[in-house]
Amino acid sequence: MRRSLACLVGLFVALPLGDLAASDARAPDARALDTMVAPDIARMKAEYRRPPLRPPDNPALVALGRDLFFDPVISASGKTACASCHRPELGFAANESRSITDSGRPTQRKTQTLLGIGHARPPFDWDGQHATLEAQGVASIGTGSMSMFATPNEVKVDDIVARLRSDDRYVSKFATALPGRPINLDNVVIALAAFQRSIEPGIAPFDRWVEGDETAISDAAKRGFVLFHTEAACAGCHHGWRFTDDAFHDVGIATKDRGRGAALKHDPRMQFAFKTPTLRSVALRAPYLHDGSAATLRDVIDLYTKGGIDRPSRSPMINPFDLSEQERDDLVAFLHTLTADAVYR
Repeated sequence: MRRSLACLVGLFVALPLGDLAASDARAPDARALDTMVAPDIARMKAEYRRPPLRPPDNPALVALGRDLFFDPVISASGKTACASCHRPELGFAANESRSITDSGRPTQRKTQTLLGIGHARPPFDWDGQHATLEAQGVASIGTGSMSMFATPNEVKVDDIVARLRSDDRYVSKFATALPGRPINLDNVVIALAAFQRSIEPGIAPFDRWVEGDETAISDAAKRGFVLFHTEAACAGCHHGWRFTDDAFHDVGIATKDRGRGAALKHDPRMQFAFKTPTLRSVALRAPYLHDGSAATLRDVIDLYTKGGIDRPSRSPMINPFDLSEQERDDLVAFLHTLTADAVYR
């Protein structure tokens, strides 16, 4: 079933924005639509305009966190860094369905991106299990992906902290960033979180288009943007400049993972629900979804058009709908415009 704004999409496909008022030869109803379409597109674009870049309150703390993020010294083995899974060139994510933890085990879910996470609304992780980035850091180093917890090679957190205390470089950097405070796990994760909050998505072609450069993206991508915001209804969850509502939804995929429902067992809406990911630089980080079960962006689109599994927890925004092959290609073209030349800044 086609959605009611298909006529708007059809007009936009046929008439580039710069030509909307160019001809008096068109039928009267088309000329009337011209006056409606351009403001509508401008309004849609305005919803995705980036906010001003915020300078860090404590640049030395951010610099310390950056050093720790890329240094395997904070893992149990001394071989795994945060960046081993959150790779900058992949949008601070990974391209495996499951990353390998410091203990050699696969992670439970696909690694999430950290792009723009300083603007995100808590709780964090696919299932919202951590109230803060600091709490997530404590769990990762203590018992999670950076640890060898419950293995024969388990290393105590105190031993990891001792490595930092014995390194003159880190002693100096902690003293500068957090004067008078000890080197311990709490302050390690404060520094890591400060760096993560500084990871701003780079300027993408889409951003240049939003700011008025009509040559920044292709006509196919412009059509895809209109579809994204209207007929495909992607913007129901992926809205705002980060393209996420920071909420939890069951999108109807086949899984035994209860997601947010594992913690909220008595909330029927949260069963099989996972946090909406940002779409910034999304083309870099295939495969997709919490379990990496969709190999390509086209696969994700095809999945959503089918409407997913009909169950009580499925989001009311997930329903079957129809898109032509061209429209699906246009959506993919639009999603590629969200990838920045420099992935972060």
